[in-house]
Amino acid sequence: MTEENGEFGSCRECAGRFPQNGGRGRRKDYCSLACRRRAQRQRDGQRRRPPQSALPVGRLIAEELYSLAFDLLEAEYGGADLGELLGRARALNRETEYYIGAAVRDARQRSVSWEEVAKAASLSTATARVRWGEVKVMRQLQKRSVERAALRQAPAAVPEARPKEGRQAVGRASRQLAAALSQLHQDSGLMIREVAASTELSPSYVSRILSVDRTPSWPVVRQLVETFGGDPLELRVLWEIAQGLPPAPQDFIDAATRLNGVLRGLYLAAGCPVVKTVCEQSNGALDEAAVEELLEGTEVPTWEDTGRFVTAIGGHPSDIRPQWEAAYSLLLGACDPAPKVTETSQPQEDDPQRAEGR
Repeated sequence: MTEENGEFGSCRECAGRFPQNGGRGRRKDYCSLACRRRAQRQRDGQRRRPPQSALPVGRLIAEELYSLAFDLLEAEYGGADLGELLGRARALNRETEYYIGAAVRDARQRSVSWEEVAKAASLSTATARVRWGEVKVMRQLQKRSVERAALRQAPAAVPEARPKEGRQAVGRASRQLAAALSQLHQDSGLMIREVAASTELSPSYVSRILSVDRTPSWPVVRQLVETFGGDPLELRVLWEIAQGLPPAPQDFIDAATRLNGVLRGLYLAAGCPVVKTVCEQSNGALDEAAVEELLEGTEVPTWEDTGRFVTAIGGHPSDIRPQWEAAYSLLLGACDPAPKVTETSQPQEDDPQRAEGR
């Protein structure tokens, strides 16, 4: 292979040119093992320094501000009481204060002078130094980290009016949604940083979504699924259950599509086990043909088969019972068996010839 007709890369360590692999695998970053090891030693040395984020800290907090503002807006539209609205507003205000300190720290790391910081904040230079000094800001960010850790350990915030069973379904759906996204991510072969670059999300935010630390808005879920090469319809209902939203099909086709979508989403969250394994997990109650029909969604399955399938892949049948009931009730309405009853029974009673024969 020559430089004219071959593909070459530039070594990230020595900047030298080297022949790049032409296959489908991951592209090489270094020209030799020695350069790779030197780069690794340099990274190891950097890890001993105070931790530095790959992205500006302010940007990471800004993403959280976006989520908090979205939650506040949803609560406002949902008619939440004043206590909940003010609580969400206080959380938003507290996160804004953290953001301001982080934004100033990011600017200082970009060599922005204290005079420029003071001008942007309409303060004196001395006041800016006192308010956002390095030590003070780092203490604030450490406090924020402690608060975030406590929130992650606490149970998900769910309105008390929601039944216990509903709260459990929300938690399960959140975990299943993250598991399904993780499976799609694994199948895609993309690295976190590649996903972040494609979606314009930060790598840390993507990691939090995949680890159930944050259930994102539907546009973000859809964007991630499309980036991974998946079908958003398979995760739409799981996302709705994770949000505590009731099923809202428009017609029979929509209801059947949503039912098949949530079944395939649960199957994806379970790691897409082979059909034979699903049959074994159902203790022989389902054969391979039944499992394949459930996944294909060509017809509305019986509740018995639906429940067995969901149980076999580690789900809870009660979580998707509303989806099945919506599809089945609309199916009954679409079939309308009344004409068949008229044709088979009514003429027999009113037929004059039969009456004469009696």
